[in-house]
Amino acid sequence: MSAEKQKITLLGTGTCQLQEHRTSSSVLVELEDVLFVYDIGRGTTLRLAALDLKQDDIQYIVLSHFHPDHVSDLVPLLHASCWSRTDPRSKDLHIYGPMGLEVQIMRLMSLFGPDELKRDTFNVFLHEIREDRFTIGKRNFSFVHLPPVNNRGLKFEANGKQYAFTGDSNFHQQEIDFLKGVDFAVVDAGHPTDDEVVQLAVETQVPTMILSHLYRETDEGEIRQKARHLGYKGELIVGKDLMSFKIGS
Repeated sequence: MSAEKQKITLLGTGTCQLQEHRTSSSVLVELEDVLFVYDIGRGTTLRLAALDLKQDDIQYIVLSHFHPDHVSDLVPLLHASCWSRTDPRSKDLHIYGPMGLEVQIMRLMSLFGPDELKRDTFNVFLHEIREDRFTIGKRNFSFVHLPPVNNRGLKFEANGKQYAFTGDSNFHQQEIDFLKGVDFAVVDAGHPTDDEVVQLAVETQVPTMILSHLYRETDEGEIRQKARHLGYKGELIVGKDLMSFKIGS
């Protein structure tokens, strides 16, 4: 994949709330050697379809944790993988996640019977990450516990820059440490307050911080002004579904 086509796309910037303009949490990452989805909450599959991505384009999914608004679209994805008449899956699907992944996914699949979400044309491989790092192909990822839930933040390097996603998290020292030295981050801005989001930006100085997982409507101009007043030198952006960012720019 050429450098100009490598990008990060916000598939869903919302939460469990049913909103027309925000679907649940999901980020699409397109790198030169791998394409993957981080979290796959409600509405993700429709966003993927809007981007004209096919079943076989999605071979890797990373789950931060197992709340429904981060995993629920595994069901329509797998159902379409098996039964779509225009785009059935022929390539294997790999799902990565924290401890408990195997139990949670098998419970989910068992709800619909053994034949509804599985076919002989492809396999589903579950990778339960027991350490704080893993690999997809030759690419390394950090997979760091961020309280308060059994949530894992994801971090990786691409084109000389560091990228990070926090999943569900809150404002605490672990998140500050996780984001220090990062060039681009998609952070949970729904659980922290606006003042805590500002403090996170100031203490980490992430050059580009995207605010996602939003319960409330956040005034981008106001939060930027507060952060700059306190010494933040980067850019705070309130994320919107299908917003894209070039990797390495």
